[in-house]
Amino acid sequence: MGKRPTVSFKLILAFAILMMIVSVGSIVAMRLIMARIGNTGVTQSDPYSKHYAFIHNGTGEELWSNLYQAAAAKGETLDAYVEDFGHDLTVAYSAPELVRIAVDASVDGIIVDGGTDEEMAEAIAYASAAHIPVVTVFNDCADSDRICFVGFSNYNIGRQYGAEMLKNPPEDALKVCVVMDSENAGGSNLVISGIYDEFAENGYADKCEIEGVYVNNETAFTAEEDIRDIFLNGSLPDVMVALNSVYTRCLFQAAVDYNKTVGIALYGFDDADDILEAVRKGLLEVTVTVDASQMGESAVEALDEYINTGYVTAYIAQDTEVITAAKATQLLADETEKPE
Repeated sequence: MGKRPTVSFKLILAFAILMMIVSVGSIVAMRLIMARIGNTGVTQSDPYSKHYAFIHNGTGEELWSNLYQAAAAKGETLDAYVEDFGHDLTVAYSAPELVRIAVDASVDGIIVDGGTDEEMAEAIAYASAAHIPVVTVFNDCADSDRICFVGFSNYNIGRQYGAEMLKNPPEDALKVCVVMDSENAGGSNLVISGIYDEFAENGYADKCEIEGVYVNNETAFTAEEDIRDIFLNGSLPDVMVALNSVYTRCLFQAAVDYNKTVGIALYGFDDADDILEAVRKGLLEVTVTVDASQMGESAVEALDEYINTGYVTAYIAQDTEVITAAKATQLLADETEKPE
């Protein structure tokens, strides 16, 4: 009979040591990630009694910067630390992933830019199971356990865009293209419905040919590439509508670069200075904006009210405003006159 194969004791020992190193390394890596995210949980030595996580994917956008700053300032008045959770991380976590990390960090409440995807709903359910309330802001996650949505009506924004388009009633069918975000398809479709209904109720249903076009919103660069492709490939629509600041900038910049500023009407979103300047110059017909500061304050107030009383209204509506060239000129002048 042949000898039974044997395994060297040294080999077994080396394998055991390797597995131990991997396990310890994983634990250390996770702790480093948690430390990088920020102080998780409020202790007796902290100056605030509550810790709220503010989660969004709008890094670098002025609207989200204003929204967060207002939320943080309101939090200070309510003895709550509002953390820009996950900001400046080297690892790019999705919003649902950050919600789960915030729950594991034992924050007292979460404010998050929602969305209609199942992953976000599951992350909010994870928070709810841990008795951590979640307020959605800007974009809702209606089919979830969120306690409140602070935002605006996408349908009403569509009506506002439609009303502006009808200030010059079309003689022929108007081809309208809405640049859509795949992560908020539901909100974009409501805008489309609002535009169509505005045309229909004013007797122009047969003059409105409207469609949505998805763009890759992974980064500002990929969005820019997709929007440029619209200008390069095939015939352009009569009207294009952008539903966030990134798409708005991409639209009017592409129109300038490809000499398409005449013959196509562009409608934007947000009131950042460069967007207001585009409206003033006529590169955009109008832009629609929401008071980001008020939205940030309302989100923190809703979260705080629920934590203190156990109740809060399910929807806190925010007003939107149409900014024309005259209004944009006034706002830019007011900004220039502000003391430094």
